[in-house]
Amino acid sequence: MNLISSFPKLISIIESISFSLEILAVIIIFLAILLALVNLFRHLFMHETTQECINVFKRTASKGIQVALELLIAADIIHTVVLSASFENVAVLAILVLIRTFLSWTLVFETEGSWPWNKRNK
Repeated sequence: MNLISSFPKLISIIESISFSLEILAVIIIFLAILLALVNLFRHLFMHETTQECINVFKRTASKGIQVALELLIAADIIHTVVLSASFENVAVLAILVLIRTFLSWTLVFETEGSWPWNKRNK
């Protein structure tokens, strides 16, 4: 039995915070995709090259998804460490964090052409 289990009101608040972060992440992804589509069509109407239009879409969507991934990691950490800290849950959390970090790095590589730790000078 952990210390926090003796405070049911606090558990409820922490669960709500974790869930709110997850909902916020979904909203951010949705808005990022909408904004990316708006940018795509704006650049298409400006008669830019197809590749430039695609790059604008990818950059915009990628930034929103990266922010959402960070929020999902935060929500998982709050939920796992504070509410259900068992060896099994912490191991699952570690795997999720690794996967989401890899996804974030992959998005950076896809949009910027280099790994986050190996930024090109622009």
